Amino acid sequence: MIRKLTLICMCGLTIGTQADSGHAQQLPLCTQTDLLTPVQPSYLKHVTAASGWAANWFMDVTGGATAFVGTPLGCEDLFGRITPSLSVSFGKWFTPAVGAKVSFQGFRYKDCMLATRDYRHLHADLLWNVTGSHYHARDRPLAIVPYAGLGIIRNEDSGNSPFALSYGLMVRYRLAERLHLTMELGGTTTSDDFDSYSHSDSREFGDNLFSVKAGLSITLGKVGWKRVIDARPYMTRNEQLVDYLSCLQAENAKLAAQNSHAAQLMAEMKKIMEIEGLLVRYRHLLDTLEKESVADKGGYPKNDYSGLNSLRARMMNSTGTLAGDSIAVRAVDSDTVFQSSRYMSHGSDSLLAAAYLSSVTNGSCIGSPVYLFFTMGTATLTDSSQLIHLDDIARIVKQYGLAVRVVGAADSATGNPVINDRLSNDRADYILAQLLQRGVDIKCIEKITEGGINRYTPAAANRHTRIELYLR
Repeated sequence: MIRKLTLICMCGLTIGTQADSGHAQQLPLCTQTDLLTPVQPSYLKHVTAASGWAANWFMDVTGGATAFVGTPLGCEDLFGRITPSLSVSFGKWFTPAVGAKVSFQGFRYKDCMLATRDYRHLHADLLWNVTGSHYHARDRPLAIVPYAGLGIIRNEDSGNSPFALSYGLMVRYRLAERLHLTMELGGTTTSDDFDSYSHSDSREFGDNLFSVKAGLSITLGKVGWKRVIDARPYMTRNEQLVDYLSCLQAENAKLAAQNSHAAQLMAEMKKIMEIEGLLVRYRHLLDTLEKESVADKGGYPKNDYSGLNSLRARMMNSTGTLAGDSIAVRAVDSDTVFQSSRYMSHGSDSLLAAAYLSSVTNGSCIGSPVYLFFTMGTATLTDSSQLIHLDDIARIVKQYGLAVRVVGAADSATGNPVINDRLSNDRADYILAQLLQRGVDIKCIEKITEGGINRYTPAAANRHTRIELYLR
């Protein structure tokens, strides 16, 4: 009855563990899919990035008429003071709305006494395109640009070079991508002694030059503007990913706690089955669960010596002594306790067992050798997880008093005989040291080095240390 109850509890534990794993809370699939979908970029309205250093330069060449209006006014009207003028400008647009230029203007003007004078005017102006305040203004051919600036104007006849204010309104019409037609109405205001006729010594503003010009503007360097991507969708996605990560971490912690609890219950159940004598009968169920657990975690599965233990059990007589062997071997662990009357074999099975026992007794290797593989040119394992094989080997050797042969080898396809001899020796020494750390007596270990070999395919399989077990 106790055995039946134990078996029922074990089955219930397995089903419950699988059910808990199967019903783990997950985020909706649609949410996960949405989070993995790339964000489509969107752009800020009426916003552009600042122009690069090599982009959107321009040069203007204009000509027109200039009229001088000063203090004193003189006896001629405005139209009587008109003279031709020429202007050359060089500038840059920083944004579609803001730019700057440096202009050189000059030729001649008529003063209050209608005398013709030569002048030169150099000034820097700040431009503001009132029709280009956003990105789509690039599609508009007409631009209205007021400007204002500072400069110096020089009267070549009198030598006066006073400070001057410049201002005006410029209209630009796009003829082609790099060519614009410009029309400009501008003015310059300077001190009243510019024309050498002044009623005071205070140098107050009083002389003015007004001009009307037209010409062409050529754009230099790269043309155009880049739109600014709206970062808000990306910030929102980042916040969603952080929340999703927190949810996954909480779910992983929950599953880890469930797995730990299930492992503890299985360990307790194994102890109960061991006490009740059911461990041998249902060991295959536990082995299956343990192998699945190892496969889920990844890495190397542990060596399974159940075949060796089963062979020993079949060869045991009622006194627990191996048939044909004078060495009495008692099973210490619960997984090697067998009822001899139930597992005694007869006929051909007994003959095979006797033959195997005879070969082992005469010096053959028990079971199959265990291989541990190393990276090329080193005594470092390809994966440190291989060391778990040594735990079971050390336990079996100490439990049954077996002898261990450690055989180091190298790949003859690489290196030379001297290097391969050293590598095979270093690899054998490494495994020998690991066995000693696990409590195996040095007297039980025999070390052999083979040097370079080409026995196995692929060539990397020859970079190993082989462990063989023998009866002492």
